[in-house]
Parts: sequence; structure tokens; C-alpha cells
Amino acid sequence: MSAKGFKENQEESQPPADVRADGLYVHVPLCLAKCRYCDFYSLPLAGDLAGRYVRAAGLELVRLAEFLAWPAGTIFVGGGTPTCLGAGPLGELLGPLGNRAGPETEFSVEANPGTVDGPVADLLAGSGVNRVSLGIQSLQPDELALLGRIHDARQAVEAFGILRRAGLKNLGADLIYGLPGQSMESWLDTLGCVLELSPEHLSCYCLSIEEGTPLADDLRAGRIKPPDEALQKEMYYAAIEQAGKAGLEHYEISNFARPGRRCRHNLIYWHNQPYIGVGPGAASYIAGSRSKYLPDLAGWLDAVLAGRRPAATAERLTGMALMAETLMLNLRLIEGVDRQAFAERFGLDPLAVFPAVFNRYAAQDAVQIDAKNIRIAPKFLFVADSILADLLAKAV
Repeated sequence: MSAKGFKENQEESQPPADVRADGLYVHVPLCLAKCRYCDFYSLPLAGDLAGRYVRAAGLELVRLAEFLAWPAGTIFVGGGTPTCLGAGPLGELLGPLGNRAGPETEFSVEANPGTVDGPVADLLAGSGVNRVSLGIQSLQPDELALLGRIHDARQAVEAFGILRRAGLKNLGADLIYGLPGQSMESWLDTLGCVLELSPEHLSCYCLSIEEGTPLADDLRAGRIKPPDEALQKEMYYAAIEQAGKAGLEHYEISNFARPGRRCRHNLIYWHNQPYIGVGPGAASYIAGSRSKYLPDLAGWLDAVLAGRRPAATAERLTGMALMAETLMLNLRLIEGVDRQAFAERFGLDPLAVFPAVFNRYAAQDAVQIDAKNIRIAPKFLFVADSILADLLAKAV
């Protein structure tokens, strides 16, 4: 199907062709097994799903090419577990993506330690991938079992070494804290062991027990106790302290990086800049228009392989809603909102848009305001989501 034919089948909400997105996200909705806490859209790998998905993703990339900058500023392959595809299908997926990359492109792939071996690591490095985000989550056997992870602590540490030996110099580790029954001692042990691996990037996420997950069922049935919020807060600030001692800069609520190693792809999201998404459940955002493919792998595959645009939801953000969302995303960054950049984009200073909200939180010392920036105060970062939700509510 030609690009022209694709344009004729687009909904009116599709971004205009003269706008180019610098970021590309590819959602691989397949895993070897579903983690017990995960509510992201993914399915167990089975049958010919890997091959069909890779073929469809290649077609989708061709059809969306006119909306993408070349070379792409960032490419991020997430999931699910992209590395569960196996070397053959994974190579077929990464090849066309590598053709969108240039010397300065940040090309990231998420990986589960249980799916990383020498051939996979060599394939990643040989395909132009220059950044890998490793989902370690914990190094404690009981915590890994609670989370339903397919790897153990030994595999996590070995995967890090395998990726290093393959020549990958920009490695990130994802961790989860605040688990039911988790102690500060076990959290500091995991955190310390991971920091000894000298990752370039670290993400520390507080566990959220989502409806529809096995962990939510366990909580409802009384098999686990609710996480201790006070302890979660202590764990969060302990992570900030330990990451700082290890030379990692705290640059976003949950993220830390060595100088020059911030995740550029996620910065596109936090600055509310254009991006294109490929795959079921993936979102795109260009020129104030946001669309999201339905989280339906079978439907997405059938549509793309038949030359049709997959079913999607769409909305156009304007006015107060767009400004509020931009502020909400900017405020996730430790440096906060750049007042001049915001004013150049929207024609108004942030304080002029939502004066009551900012003044109220400033009076509580929860928000810090100076001539250049508006940021959430460090001691309020753990509860930042409530401040951000309040900001968005005022835009409705």
C-alpha cells in the first residue's frame, strides 16, 4: 500500500504531513510470561505471533515514515519484552528501525534479564542500538517471586555484564520499591548492588497495585498486606541519596542519570513534544493531536497486514488543556518548567495561566518559583502526582 493510499484512509485527526516527529516509539506487546503487577498491554508469546508482529511493524513504519524526522532523534523499542522475540525476529524488527537512525540518534531497547544472552546482546549492538534499559526490578528472590519475574538475581547481574561485553556503553536499570513486605534493608541491598554495576541510567518506580492484576487479587483476598506508604516515602528519598552518592543526577521524579545520559526519548514526553507510536496500545502526538491504537494485538495485526489503518482513539488538545498537560509533564522534571520556553510556546507565562494553583502550593512551600523556573520542592516530590492532578483538574 502506498503512502498516498495510507493518507486517503486516515481519520481527520491524523497529524498533518508537514509536521515531523523527532521521536519514534515501537510497542512490542509480547512477553514470555506476564508479570504479576503489570497492567501494560502485553500477551504471552505463542505460535507465529513474533513473525506476524514484526512484519506488521515494518509495514506500519513505512506508512508512518512521512510523519517522522530523518534521521530520528530517538527510537525506543519497549513492551512487553522486545528481547523475548528471539534473535531472528528481533533482528528483522531492528533492521528497518536502524535505517531511521543517524550517528546522533538515541536508539533504546528494553530488555528482561531472563532474555539476554550473548547472541541477543551482539544483535542489539550490531543493529545500531546504543542504549538498553534492563528491567531488573529487584535482586531479592522473594520479591522477584512476588512480582512474577522470569529472572533471578544472578541472571540480572550476568545480563549487565553480557551487554557490556557486547560493546553497549549506555545501560539503564529499572527498579521497583515499596513492595508488600519489602524492608528498607532489602531495598538498600538491591539498590546498592545495582549501583555497583555502574549503570548510566537508573529508574526507581514506586509499586502501584493496579486493578485486574494478580497482585490486586492477592491484596483483595488478604494474601498480601497493603504497602506501607510511610516506608515507601523513606525508600524514595533513600534512592535519591544513594544515587547521588554514586554520581547519578536526579533529573525527573523517578529517574537518575550520569551527565549526558538522560533518556532523551522520555524527555520528548516530558517536554510534550511530537512523537509517533507503532504497535497496539501505542500513542502518537503531533500538532496537538493525540491518537492511540486500541490495545488489541489481533485487531492491529489484521488491519495492518490487510493494508488498513488500525482502530484508534483520538483527541485534539487546545487552549487550557494543552497548557495544563504541558505544565504537568514539565513539572515531573527536577528543573521544572522553563518559564521563558513556555511563554514562547503559548504566549503566556505559566503563572498567568494557573495563578491560584501555583500560589496555593507556593504558600505551602510545595512549589518553588523564581524568575526562570517553576519546580516542585524536593521534599514534596514523593507526592507530586497529587499536585499534578490538581493542576490538570483546573483545566477541565
